[in-house]
Amino acid sequence: MTLTLCGALAALGFALPAQACRVFRSPEQRIEDVYAQRSDIRVALVSITDARHLSNQVIQKLQRLHPNYQAPWRVTASVAKMIVGDGSPELVVFDRGWGGGSCDDGTAMPRRGDHWVVYYTSDTPIGPAQVLESYPLSIASRIDPRLHGNGS
Repeated sequence: MTLTLCGALAALGFALPAQACRVFRSPEQRIEDVYAQRSDIRVALVSITDARHLSNQVIQKLQRLHPNYQAPWRVTASVAKMIVGDGSPELVVFDRGWGGGSCDDGTAMPRRGDHWVVYYTSDTPIGPAQVLESYPLSIASRIDPRLHGNGS
C-alpha cells in the first residue's frame, strides 16, 4: 500500500520529502536539534497574515479515500520581532502537514493574527527564509529559553 501510494504520488509530480520520518520527534526535540545542527539559525516572532489548506489531485484523492485525512497547509506571516539573528525578511512563508504521521506533530493550522515563532535560515540577512521549524508562541515559549525576557 505504501509503495503504491508513493508511486502514485511520484507519477503525479508530487514531491516527497528527501528524508522519511522514522521516529516521532517532539517539538522539544525539533527545536533543540535545529539549534544544534544549524549555526546560521535565525528565530523570529511572527504574526500570521494568511493560512490555507493546500489542494491538488493527490490531496483530493487522499481526502476521498480517508475522510479524516488533514490536508497540508501553507502560512504567510509578517515578522514582528527578531529573537536570534539580525535582519529579516518582511514576510515568511511556510508549509506544515506534509509527510506521514510520524513526520507531522499534529500542530493545528493557525488563524490570521495568531503569533508563532519560526526557526529559519536565509542566504542573506534579508533574503528569502527557509523555515525549518515553526510553532505557536505558546508552545515555543514553553520550550525555548531564548524567548524568555524578549517581550514575547
